[in-house]
Amino acid sequence: MAGLCVALFACGAGAASPASGESPAASASALYNLKAYPLASFVWLPSSPHPGQVISLVSTSSDHTSPIIEYAWDLADNGPFGPFAAGGAATSTTFPTPAEHQVRLRVTAADHLSSTAVETIRMSTPAPGVLLPFPVVRILGRVYGTGVRLRELGVKAPAGARITLSCQGAGCPARSAARLAAGGAGRLRLVRFRQFERYLPARAVVQIRVSKGSTIGAYTRFTVRRRKLPLRVDSCLAPTGVKPIACPP
Repeated sequence: MAGLCVALFACGAGAASPASGESPAASASALYNLKAYPLASFVWLPSSPHPGQVISLVSTSSDHTSPIIEYAWDLADNGPFGPFAAGGAATSTTFPTPAEHQVRLRVTAADHLSSTAVETIRMSTPAPGVLLPFPVVRILGRVYGTGVRLRELGVKAPAGARITLSCQGAGCPARSAARLAAGGAGRLRLVRFRQFERYLPARAVVQIRVSKGSTIGAYTRFTVRRRKLPLRVDSCLAPTGVKPIACPP
């Protein structure tokens, strides 16, 4: 996916067409006073990284009316509600799994206008024996001082994959849950765990395992922390479907 924020323009009343009796010169002046948002964009190398490989990200953003003075990146694969971290025009990161990973860049110009670019980094083809398409765990919500309210907790998994969820700590609506992904072959289907889409207090720990047959699956551990962002750890899952392991390059 090559999602890109489209430049927008703000114009005052009367800029679309001259008012009665207004001279063409005055109309042209109104058109030239438009303020343009910056156009956020970035590139990355290598273009198809493997798990654990360092990825260089470089902003290619531009603004024709005001210099860009702030760059903020979201490299945590948090989705549209994830927090940004201040940075520079270039940064680097790594991703631990062969799944597709979403990166966002927000740029702000000196006139205080900003825009955001969203790109999906597709990883290189993993080693044989890895579950494909590789599952994607979606955890979206809002962070509070004493916990987090989950708006969505789901897994995009290929047909036939078994998804198990365990929850430890106070506030868990259940200790475990299991689902089987349906859908067509070669496609990812979103499986929601709606009973866990609620407020979870600090110290709650959610573990998600996705397995199928004797393939290497996916593992995610989500720990809610007090007065901090939740800690998320993604890795692969041994073919036994229990133990998390490092993903093969």
